[in-house]
Amino acid sequence: MAGPLLLLLAVVAVALAVVPSATTGSSSDDDSSHPFNDLVHSFSGGASYGGAARQAAMHHDAAAAAASERGEHHIPAEGALAHEFLEAHNALRAKYGVPPLRWSSKLARYARRWSWLRRFDCVLMHSPASPYGENVFRGSGTDWRASDAIRDWASEAANFDWRAQACHPGQECGHFTQLVWNDTQYVGCGRTECFTQHVFITCSYDPAGNYKGEVPLT
Repeated sequence: MAGPLLLLLAVVAVALAVVPSATTGSSSDDDSSHPFNDLVHSFSGGASYGGAARQAAMHHDAAAAAASERGEHHIPAEGALAHEFLEAHNALRAKYGVPPLRWSSKLARYARRWSWLRRFDCVLMHSPASPYGENVFRGSGTDWRASDAIRDWASEAANFDWRAQACHPGQECGHFTQLVWNDTQYVGCGRTECFTQHVFITCSYDPAGNYKGEVPLT
């Protein structure tokens, strides 16, 4: 009897010695050592599809969200692409004698999200029930830039009848008129390279243009 009893006591002692080390350790609370941490980083790092651009966009979104909470409608345009969008818009607007636009972090966040949602199919379509004015562009290949989209929209000026202050019958000119709409004050844009080897670009505008019964330059 003494032998089995001593063996049982030894097992109990070992169990008591192991339990504290499993329950009082901090490794399970340390995010840096969590087994899922490397998995999360593998999806969010620069090696993922569009990783560097996506991280930059997420960083800008965070700044935009903070600005929105402070009641700010706009912050300075960040990054070369944002400056390209803004400068291309304002160069065109100066040509037609309308005030320059300011960059809106809120609008850029909205536009970026919509362009990102189109990354799988790149279908040229407007966002549903947008509260803003909106222009959309799609180009085959991945070299299309902000200035290319603005140039494409601006080319619709040829379809605008200045005397009638309306599009020529059967022609599209709404992208152009939104670009030069006098009352619009803010713009924000997004650009996405789609899985279909296309580029999808969208810009949002506030206040929106193209109101029926109103004309763009006044």
